[in-house]
Amino acid sequence: MISGRDQLKDLIARWCPGDGVHASPVPGISCIKVSRPQPRAKRHWRASFCIAVQGTKEILLEGQVYREREPHYIVSPIDLPVTSRVVGVSPAQPLLSLKMDFDAVALRDVAAQLDRTRPDDLEHEGRAIFIGKASDRMLDAAIRLGALFEAPDDATVLAPLVTKELIFHLLKGPDGPAIRQLVRAGSQAHRIAAAVHHLQAALDADVDIAALARTAGMSRAAFFKRFKEATAMSPLQYQKRLRLLEARRLMVEEGVGAEASAFRVGYTSASQFSREYSRMFGNPPRRDARALQQTAAVVQDM
Repeated sequence: MISGRDQLKDLIARWCPGDGVHASPVPGISCIKVSRPQPRAKRHWRASFCIAVQGTKEILLEGQVYREREPHYIVSPIDLPVTSRVVGVSPAQPLLSLKMDFDAVALRDVAAQLDRTRPDDLEHEGRAIFIGKASDRMLDAAIRLGALFEAPDDATVLAPLVTKELIFHLLKGPDGPAIRQLVRAGSQAHRIAAAVHHLQAALDADVDIAALARTAGMSRAAFFKRFKEATAMSPLQYQKRLRLLEARRLMVEEGVGAEASAFRVGYTSASQFSREYSRMFGNPPRRDARALQQTAAVVQDM
């Protein structure tokens, strides 16, 4: 009998003609294949829910290593600047994973229904990144979601239901209470997540810690502490890293010049941008962008 992991692996492999991220006919769902090791590099991890069925990926967040290996899930409800690499893969044994863009509305709906039957009022502190073994029921739901790739008419009705089922199994698992706090209106975790989303949406604006703390209904010290618990860095560090990662993406993927990229993400000094960029990536902006374009390197995390 074919295991759930092998069934999902075959579905993902069929949908990936080559390495990279391959969008499926189901909005917000993609399949990922990596057949060659990727060296450790700084990347932008987008809020998502991934299930890896083959291969190993390491994510480093301020000294803490998270290993996404078969069959595991990794979830982050917020964007994070991370260092990542893919190890132990080959053309015969590539990394294969199913990725679902973070759907805050669906997650809130499922969390609200669970809260009615399994209330959890405890505040959960810690990083806003979660990794664990994918249960058989989670794999079964992922298989049915993957099967809808070849039935787009059915997917229109069924995909949202199966997606919610996947979220249901995630929230019923050991990480469920902490994830539910991040989407529960009024919780400290949710207020920190809202502050993170504000910083993401306003990369070109100055960080006003006092204003963010007031909006979150916390003292400046409490806000700073909870923000760092969730992201592993201060608000200023978080914004700076996302700014530099976005500037890098603009140069490599869109061909925007270094100075224009700097100004688009909020820098007012090209020399300061160059210094901070070199400190983060090891090379000045133009040289780094040229090298990445020549090697077709991935600048966003998959």
